[in-house]
Amino acid sequence: MNKKLLIGAAVGAAVVVGAAVSAAKSQSGPKPTVWDKMRDHMEEMPEDFPPRMMFDNIEAIKANTEEILTLLRDQTRGSTTST
Repeated sequence: MNKKLLIGAAVGAAVVVGAAVSAAKSQSGPKPTVWDKMRDHMEEMPEDFPPRMMFDNIEAIKANTEEILTLLRDQTRGSTTST
């Protein structure tokens, strides 16, 4: 009987700890992505550091690509509504 009680208590404690960890993770908010973590590290580096220069260029290319895609979508929507 004591063996079953000890095993039951250990399993119960593990479930409670698991639930507490799960609740803490869900309340901490959205998890930062790898890109967000890399951005934070790159901001700490000097501006003339080659990896930072590449990272900044990638950021600029990404922003330009988004702007181009938005313009193309607007242009496509405009041409479909005028016909």
